[in-house]
Amino acid sequence: MAKIAIIYASGLGRTKKMAETIAEGAKTIEGVEVVLKDAYDAKIPEDIEGASAILLGGSTYNGKLNRAMEPVLEKMASVDLKGKVGLAFGSYGWHDVGVPTLIEKMKSFGMNVIEPGLSVVQVPDAKALERCFHLGRTVARGVTN
Repeated sequence: MAKIAIIYASGLGRTKKMAETIAEGAKTIEGVEVVLKDAYDAKIPEDIEGASAILLGGSTYNGKLNRAMEPVLEKMASVDLKGKVGLAFGSYGWHDVGVPTLIEKMKSFGMNVIEPGLSVVQVPDAKALERCFHLGRTVARGVTN
């Protein structure tokens, strides 16, 4: 069974909603195990062990990636992630910093990052959530083929 790990940090619940919707989409594909964790609850390396794809969500707060992702990224740096699929997503207010920061981090781990990731301004509307759902399905299809 293919495994997708989705770990997110969300200050106001916006990136959390995106993560939940991505997970819903991924779960519609048979043969996929989805691990969905808030950054505060994530256990690294356990939650990402055996994952074919790792999706990281991080909102932008005060012009920086949400600080809750820092311990996750620090622990991920000690895990061999070369060749794993990576994708970043998150919400922002004025300037999208979270998603590009996550993309660069995942690239530094040697991951195959799907770009440009998925960034949403402020609260994800129905159209943005539909994109999240389809993104989850697409990643899940990719890791099961």
